[in-house]
Amino acid sequence: MTRFEHHLRSARDRNFVGRAAETAAFRTALAGGGVFTVLYLHGAGGSGKTTLLRRYAVEAERADRPVVRLVRFEPGDMAAAALAGAFPPAPAGAAGPVLLIDRFDDWRPIEPWLREEFLPGLPVGTVVVVAARTPPSVEWTADPGWHDVLRVLEVKDLAPAEAEMLLDQSAVPRPRHPFLLDLADGHPLALRLAVEAVAAGREDDEVALAVAHGVLRWVVGDLPSAAHRRALEICAYAQMTTEKLLRGTVDDGDSVELFRWLCTLPFVDCGPDGARPRPFVRHAVRTELRWRDAVRHDAMLARIERGSGRGSPAAADSLARAEFNVAVRAALRNWRRPDLLATSPLTLSRMVSGADPDPVVALRGVLESTLDEMGEDPRQRKAHRAVVATFLSGAHTQEAAAERLGLPFSTYRRHLNRGLEVLCSLLWRREIYSVELT
Repeated sequence: MTRFEHHLRSARDRNFVGRAAETAAFRTALAGGGVFTVLYLHGAGGSGKTTLLRRYAVEAERADRPVVRLVRFEPGDMAAAALAGAFPPAPAGAAGPVLLIDRFDDWRPIEPWLREEFLPGLPVGTVVVVAARTPPSVEWTADPGWHDVLRVLEVKDLAPAEAEMLLDQSAVPRPRHPFLLDLADGHPLALRLAVEAVAAGREDDEVALAVAHGVLRWVVGDLPSAAHRRALEICAYAQMTTEKLLRGTVDDGDSVELFRWLCTLPFVDCGPDGARPRPFVRHAVRTELRWRDAVRHDAMLARIERGSGRGSPAAADSLARAEFNVAVRAALRNWRRPDLLATSPLTLSRMVSGADPDPVVALRGVLESTLDEMGEDPRQRKAHRAVVATFLSGAHTQEAAAERLGLPFSTYRRHLNRGLEVLCSLLWRREIYSVELT
């Protein structure tokens, strides 16, 4: 092993969190003696399957097991030839090899050959691990021959305590943890993207957009058609998506086919009441659409309302906390732009609705009254002054706001971040519990 390989392995070991069940399953397979085992890992893109396979390779090497890793599918006969040549003859009595196949979805063209011919021909004691985005087909799960040796594990998001540990290991300041945890909801890639954005000095709304771009690129990926994109957007905005809702909201697609497609996506949960994307995907779709086309974002709410034939589920289901924080920051930045304030999702919130016939006046009133309440708390006066100087007093840059307050820039930024955190918390309480700040 080269020094750089050692560095990479050490860094990955230090940052590995959670996955106790998956690690225990692999160790059990390694200790299985003469039993042939296939572990089938599946989960949404970015859930940590490749990280697990790397971990498995290290565990196998420590157990003196030969390791064969396949990370790329070569079409045609090249794939079969590569597999056949990957297993040199083993000495008599040697422990069986460990075969790790990543991105198994790409291997679907030769999956029948793998299942029916290649894998059954491997030595007894071999441990096979495949990692895919989708669960195994019925040809695996319904075959009595595979029943006793196949173990299927869904690689889920990290538990809250594990996600918190990841943020601590990445030296993310504790005050920013709640926002990032709500934004990523334990999804490892979303958390890593958020950590990277925070390390680059980005504010919460910039972090949310960076995570959204990454999730849409590496988890959602390219979509089959414009109708499929609209179906996913509807799914991200509605409380629950059904075939009926799609029939009333997507004009140029087959609602039956679109609903079935949604239910096949590894990042969409389907149950008796319909389909709903995982929170980190929902945040990503909403954030990216609002950034790309704020008018279409608002039109989406109206479209869902018309399609469902009742009150808007997206409006009734108050903005998620991460999106709420982003919307508050955007409203402050747009304080002197009534045209942009009018498109803020906060105008549809409970705390603003009905406060004034003019949604811009209503939103400004809610923000001002909440800031006033914040300023009356002696503990928050420095933070309050930083927020007011930055957004309401006409400072063109943060440097100008710091100079106006007579503060070093680092001190000013600390007060500003604290002020935004407190303001968002007060507004969230007002939104959720209908608390009137007087």
